[in-house]
Amino acid sequence: MNEMLLKKELAYISHKVYGRGLTQATGGNISVRVPERDAILIKRSGVSLGEVTAEDALLLSMDGEVIEGFGTPSKEFRFHLGIYQARPDVNAVVHCHPNYSIGYACLGRELPLPTVTARKILEHVPVAGTAPSGSLDLAENVTRVFQTYPTIKACLMEEHGICAVGDSLEKAYNIATLVEDTAKQSFIVEQLKASMPTAVTNS
Repeated sequence: MNEMLLKKELAYISHKVYGRGLTQATGGNISVRVPERDAILIKRSGVSLGEVTAEDALLLSMDGEVIEGFGTPSKEFRFHLGIYQARPDVNAVVHCHPNYSIGYACLGRELPLPTVTARKILEHVPVAGTAPSGSLDLAENVTRVFQTYPTIKACLMEEHGICAVGDSLEKAYNIATLVEDTAKQSFIVEQLKASMPTAVTNS
């Protein structure tokens, strides 16, 4: 896929993330590896995912320098680059702020996996430690999780959000939606357990 098509796909997936309520305001960022180039496309800073256009995708070197495009890349570009460098199998990263997932992330809890589907597809969703947005510490925390667990498809980010990956933008988006739906299902299960009589829950 050429760069223009990748830019259009990045905008399309950005709109899907925003439309599904996986992030708010101008939060979240999406990137994709550019085939046969030591570079990625990433959303520019300050634009809502719901309003991203192809022109909002900046071409960024693996050293973090803007090669093409106007504006400033997302302040989280460092952990995007860190993931790509640590995981050659990853071609796309979706970072967003979905509510139920953030609930577990704020507690520092790994994502519970109550369903067969979640266990089969996600397998394990660990937590990256908290740090200020856009900081080197946050980039190191997120990158370290993907290095420590080299087969994970997503992680929670303590007090922040989630980071989902895939070999394409569509697959990374699908993982992000599965993480959030799993978090919602986990919350429902825990609420139901808490409301059941002790005799039933212990049986």
